[in-house]
Amino acid sequence: MTLADTVTRPGGPAAPASDAVRPAGPGRRIAAVAGELLLAWLPLPLAPLLALAGFPVWLSWTVAGLAAVAVATALIAGLGRTGQTPPRRLLRLRTVGSDSLLPPVPAELAGRRTSTADLRTGRDPLLLPPSEGAGFVPVAEGGWQQPVSGGTGQWQLVLEDGSQLPIERSTLLGRSPANDDGADHALISLPDLSRSISRVHALVEPDADCLWLTDAGTTNGTRAASPSASGGTVIETRLRPGERVAVRAGGSIGLGDRTLRVTRAVGG
Repeated sequence: MTLADTVTRPGGPAAPASDAVRPAGPGRRIAAVAGELLLAWLPLPLAPLLALAGFPVWLSWTVAGLAAVAVATALIAGLGRTGQTPPRRLLRLRTVGSDSLLPPVPAELAGRRTSTADLRTGRDPLLLPPSEGAGFVPVAEGGWQQPVSGGTGQWQLVLEDGSQLPIERSTLLGRSPANDDGADHALISLPDLSRSISRVHALVEPDADCLWLTDAGTTNGTRAASPSASGGTVIETRLRPGERVAVRAGGSIGLGDRTLRVTRAVGG
């Protein structure tokens, strides 16, 4: 087996990989959800135990209910950070947003716009360079694969509906961005009915081989997924306030619940 036949996964050794991301079967997905429900319900038996210990019944059930809510919240937060929960990690599954191909945001979870990959038989979707267009497309063997992105011209951000926003110079992105302190950035306003995007959310700056992305101290955070310089893996990052990272062509930028593709026009 050569290096070309393996892919390194976070927290584990190199494992055999196919050329596609393989969707998990319904049985494994149901098993993962069942495991998550079991974990969320585990604190409830505390109520009768506390009642037997002499605590008031109402207090016993309140404590048990709050503990169950805390466990469920932790599971959802873990799914949003890494695309995995303890049951999904045990079953070697990864769940991503069907459009963003990143760990799902709350809107994707609520709208069931997610896809779950089987890491036993195929690649991890977070370790493949995001494509320019829609998400993974079916292939003959029943998996997903991505078209190759190209272009060496002007940098562009592609919205979910396919609209292309050219990035010619440093540009502020947000719900209603404005320059402060005499700055002279270009401004791009992004419609956001859910108000998950801050007024001034992020700054993008075009460079020779990447777009530089800087979080503007947002409430709902900024995410970036960028192919490595060699194109072999994807580096997925959730930016800290004020953090600046490079995003290469074929990557994506997440602003609140929105996901923008990073591409380059064909030609110089």
